Amino acid sequence: MDLKIELTKLVHLQELDLEIYKLKNEKENEIPEQLKQLQSQLEKEKQKVVSFEQNLKALQVKRKDKEIDLASKEEAIKKAQTQLYQLKTNKEYQAKLAEIASIKADISVLEEEVLKILDDIEKEEKKYNEEKEKFLKEEKKIKDEQDKLKEKIKEIDNKILQLTQQRQAKIKEIDLDILAKYEKLLNTRQGIAMAAVDIENENCKVCNMRVTAQKINEIKMYKELILCENCVRILYIHEDLTAQ
Repeated sequence: MDLKIELTKLVHLQELDLEIYKLKNEKENEIPEQLKQLQSQLEKEKQKVVSFEQNLKALQVKRKDKEIDLASKEEAIKKAQTQLYQLKTNKEYQAKLAEIASIKADISVLEEEVLKILDDIEKEEKKYNEEKEKFLKEEKKIKDEQDKLKEKIKEIDNKILQLTQQRQAKIKEIDLDILAKYEKLLNTRQGIAMAAVDIENENCKVCNMRVTAQKINEIKMYKELILCENCVRILYIHEDLTAQ
């Protein structure tokens, strides 16, 4: 077995696996987070509409209560006016007139309050309709973005399937023992099982830790897989493999 050839195969496999890892991460983490944020944004916009709607309903209830009070006062005046002509003494008559005047004053205040509430309702309805229209536009925009992201998931699935098929073809060409070691590292190292060595700076290109001259010599002997002492990934020298 030529280890240099096997390492070259692993590097090509790593390129596929890294792309698969990134696609899976996008599908399982990034896109769900984006969808979550869009849904949260939609809920916030919806809550604004709900808030205006609640304000409008509160004003309508207030108006109804005032109109009930007004109707009650008007009924009280009718009753008082009927009683007015049944009174026998001037004192009772004057007292009833004062009562009627007081009720009329209350009615005047209530009528002003109703007019004020009607004005507030008109303003609030305008705000509500504007906010609702704004929400409907924002809702369409967000739902379109959500649909695009869901469509992107389908595209990612297709891409992953294609890459996985390519991967299956490549692993058949790799020594089983070496492949087993590679895949074990792949599963524990965030989809990156291999690390190139920067010969000039003598460091691991993944974790940036120093790789000793002795370790580099061991790699160049190509007798066994050499791991980075820090990030525990399979070390290789890119320049050696590109010469293959």
